[in-house]
Amino acid sequence: MSSQKCSFSISLIGLILLGLFFSPGKETNAQTKLRIGVFDSRAVAVAFYNSKFSTNQQIFASLGTRMKEAKEKDDKDAIAKIEREASLRQVMMHEQGFGRGSINNVTGAIKDKLAQLAKSENLSVIVSKWELVFSDADVVSIDVTEKIVDFFEPNEKIKSMMKEIMESEPLKDAFLIDD
Repeated sequence: MSSQKCSFSISLIGLILLGLFFSPGKETNAQTKLRIGVFDSRAVAVAFYNSKFSTNQQIFASLGTRMKEAKEKDDKDAIAKIEREASLRQVMMHEQGFGRGSINNVTGAIKDKLAQLAKSENLSVIVSKWELVFSDADVVSIDVTEKIVDFFEPNEKIKSMMKEIMESEPLKDAFLIDD
């Protein structure tokens, strides 16, 4: 019986060793790295606002029409509100196109395309590079700016602008730009 116990113990130890030898063990860094897609929000904003997908021309045209009507009626309250809205919209676009402003209004319009991009690039997250304030060694950042810009079907002029934008630093206090 003792030889059976010994034989069983040896077999059990052998199975454990085989399991350890053939098990995948601890994953390597390459397997555990979190892939994050990052983009330059300024380039995406400029591409969007210069595309057929933007409604800004209609919005500012509507503001112009409303302003004309308000002036014809000498409605000082309406004039002030329209001027404020136009000014705030311009400030927002300056911060988005030249600073580090949020472009949630832009990315919301392409949410489905961003999800497809994340899947095709094996990304866990896509975020503005200006919002990524820290990442450790287990994170790899993949620049997807040009792929996102392409969603807006930019012409060559806009593509050239994208390269210039991406090579420059964002302006501090871009909202203070005076047109």
